[in-house]
Amino acid sequence: MGPQSADDRDSRDAWLEAADGRPWPLGASCSIGRAPSNTIVLDDRRISRRHAVVHRQDSTEYWLVDLGSGNGSFINGLRIANPTRLYDGDCVGIGESILTFRQAFGSGARALTSAHSSMTMIEVKSARCWMLVADIVGSTKLATSYEPARWASLVGAWTDGCRRIVEGNGGLINKYLGDGFLAIWPRDGQPTKPVKEAIAALLSQQRGARLPFRIAVHFGDVVMGGGRSLGEDNISGAELVLLFRMEKIAGSINRTFLCSEPAAAKLQSLIDLEFVGEHAITGFTDNLPRRFFGIRSK
Repeated sequence: MGPQSADDRDSRDAWLEAADGRPWPLGASCSIGRAPSNTIVLDDRRISRRHAVVHRQDSTEYWLVDLGSGNGSFINGLRIANPTRLYDGDCVGIGESILTFRQAFGSGARALTSAHSSMTMIEVKSARCWMLVADIVGSTKLATSYEPARWASLVGAWTDGCRRIVEGNGGLINKYLGDGFLAIWPRDGQPTKPVKEAIAALLSQQRGARLPFRIAVHFGDVVMGGGRSLGEDNISGAELVLLFRMEKIAGSINRTFLCSEPAAAKLQSLIDLEFVGEHAITGFTDNLPRRFFGIRSK
């Protein structure tokens, strides 16, 4: 897909701008590479077929994610090792191309006005959904074991592999977290089987991974706000806080996989789980310990 016209740029909040001023408006997810299927196609042999993605999260944040490319992705001349947030004026280097990230000022105010004037957009809703967080274990120390370019390539390949598993099973990446990600299955009445398939594939990848990572899974109520497009919704709530606390608990009890009791109730007939203990979650009003489950030890 070629560059959009300058008129198109004016209707978008953010875009990548070529050296000659031609813009590519950015949506929820914008892929960059040599393959014709990418949103931005760059004819350069130094660029991988699927090289990088610019991912929008929380409606106004844009993150550059390298997909394990051979020659890397750069922001302001520095190769990125993890998903990295873009700011207005940043120069994105992909092969021989330098694309400037542009973000319109005041876009949040315009979005708020639009939301109030048209009720066709979902503003805030409650939903019961699956949540999964994955995090590379000891990434700061581990990164020192590799040359920077090799580390960036490994993290990019891991991120892309996990993203394909999640999206291939009906989920979406809601947030990139530098050395990890948050995935959700936002569909009401989401069948358990696709979630189970995603978990099984991630566990398989976990066993053979060069980068060790932990997985925490929860099923609960969250508040979603934002637009209807995938990747735009900002999610919040106590159950999301619980999920991130679970990832820390998994590390403290030396578990690479942990799921909550509500998630285990749905998964236990599909995955061989075992009870691994009760843990209090600080900051919750009921102050009751929660029961957690892991993969059954062989």
